[in-house]
Amino acid sequence: MAAKYVVREMKSKGEMDAIMDVIWAANYDPYDTYAQLFFPVLGYTASAREAAIAESKDRFWENHNSTPTSNWFYVEDTTNGRVVGCAQWEIHTQNPFKAGAPTLRAPWWPEGEYRDFCEEIIRQVYTPRTHWMRRPHLALNWMAVLPAYRGKDIGSLLMSIGTSRADALGVECWMEASGMGKKLYEKHGFRSLFKMQFDMERKDASDVWRKCMHELTPTPVYPMWRPKHGIWELEGDSIQFPWERGAA
Repeated sequence: MAAKYVVREMKSKGEMDAIMDVIWAANYDPYDTYAQLFFPVLGYTASAREAAIAESKDRFWENHNSTPTSNWFYVEDTTNGRVVGCAQWEIHTQNPFKAGAPTLRAPWWPEGEYRDFCEEIIRQVYTPRTHWMRRPHLALNWMAVLPAYRGKDIGSLLMSIGTSRADALGVECWMEASGMGKKLYEKHGFRSLFKMQFDMERKDASDVWRKCMHELTPTPVYPMWRPKHGIWELEGDSIQFPWERGAA
């Protein structure tokens, strides 16, 4: 009997558009502040939302094609051909931070304090990765499942694609997880290193910055790590991480 849910690798713009529809739906049910950070709707009308969706589809397709490490996968419901879940795994076969931490920009926002605010959030999220993942690894950047398909192991299919490739390469895995996804990731060998809360206080903050703090500050995230082959080694009573041992 054919499997009801099949994982496929994204190859076309049409597939990317369907993936983005999943991400938009997933991030609004329940609503996640990251939706507005990465996909700002610059207005209050249906046409403003449609323009934001179209912009995000073009942006993510362009970003994928200009990023050699980008690999998008999606789950198809074979009974109706619908894309019901998606994930982006970056595959790094060497240190991606040889030149240091990248400068992260958010050009999808107009210039000004909203863009500055978004860029500071991204910088804080990304900093632990740039410090600790200076070895070959896989990184999970995006994961989304349509609300109606949650609880059907769609997420596990997408996780297995990444962890199986990591194991074949003999490398570690990394992600920055939401609280909602944390339990799923733990089932696949990840553990959280700490809880990251965002510090967006600014001396003499403007009204715009304070509005951003109120409306756009995300809930805490959890940097999570999975060792090679998901095998956690203990030295004494504690876990010893590669960066603590000075491993290359």
